[in-house]
Amino acid sequence: MYLSGFSGATAYAAILGILLVCGLGVPLPEDITLIAAGILAALNSISFLGATLVGFVGVLLGDCILFFLGRKFGYRVFKLPLFRSFFTERRIQLSRQKVLSNSKFICFTARFLPGLRAPIFLTAGIMGVSPLVFILLDSIAALISVPIWVYFGWYFGSNLDYTLRLAIQAQKYVIISVLLVVTIYIWIRRRAKRKENELLKKIEPTPISTEK
Repeated sequence: MYLSGFSGATAYAAILGILLVCGLGVPLPEDITLIAAGILAALNSISFLGATLVGFVGVLLGDCILFFLGRKFGYRVFKLPLFRSFFTERRIQLSRQKVLSNSKFICFTARFLPGLRAPIFLTAGIMGVSPLVFILLDSIAALISVPIWVYFGWYFGSNLDYTLRLAIQAQKYVIISVLLVVTIYIWIRRRAKRKENELLKKIEPTPISTEK
């Protein structure tokens, strides 16, 4: 593992740097980096609290960079040399559809969707989501995900190969769970909207009398 030889300030700087690169959409395993930070904590190369804090700062900064790039450049950002090789047209359109369906909800759930989080954060910035709302929701999501992955690495730090295999399996279950929650949420909203429309159709306007 690349980070295993680092300790102290060098390890913190390496974790932060890798997470910033991951946040820019480069196809590097962000969750594995957080697990590696936990493993370093298990090896006493860094503290558990330090690993968690630098992980939180790293993912939040990376997400905010993407968001504010989207606000500044609009859809032109996908044509920049840094991004055009990583973001396919299909990923861009899928991200746009998700943000359009519910911008606030997707800003929270995107943190749990590897492969889509970067284009979603860019699209959220492009489509004018409030910076305060984005930072708040993304921070809440990061406060959930970052400690989990760091703790995962710390707990299983004595067996690196076993930890990585479990991480891949756990990531699948996390993705499935998030997608299930999103599906249920969308179904409930559509059902409520359908009932509202049916109720409106049943209400007949009262005729206005012109007699005095």
